[in-house]
Amino acid sequence: MAISLAGCTAMDVISILKKKRQEITDFRVDVHTERANEHPRVFTSAIIDYRVVGHNVNEKAVVRAIELSAKSYCPAQGMLAKVFPMRLRYQIFEDPGEGEPQMVASGEYLGE
Repeated sequence: MAISLAGCTAMDVISILKKKRQEITDFRVDVHTERANEHPRVFTSAIIDYRVVGHNVNEKAVVRAIELSAKSYCPAQGMLAKVFPMRLRYQIFEDPGEGEPQMVASGEYLGE
């Protein structure tokens, strides 16, 4: 289920960023879950981490893409968010072309 959640929201966010003409060179979504101690060991919470690398990526565009995925497009996220809490965090990196990308922004979408 966590892989489905990651794939669903990743497809939404990258598609929205492309439509917003953001120049993305690398993109990754990781889902970290907590599970109940007793069987069935259901998820009790999740953190979704979005890692966006590109050239002059607009932070507001990233936040809006995450918001649209969470509120409108990703059925996996919409369904699972009704069962357990999720934190949606992001990191944006500038791609220098050569060398390691440099973080330029990070934050959390709070569902406001």
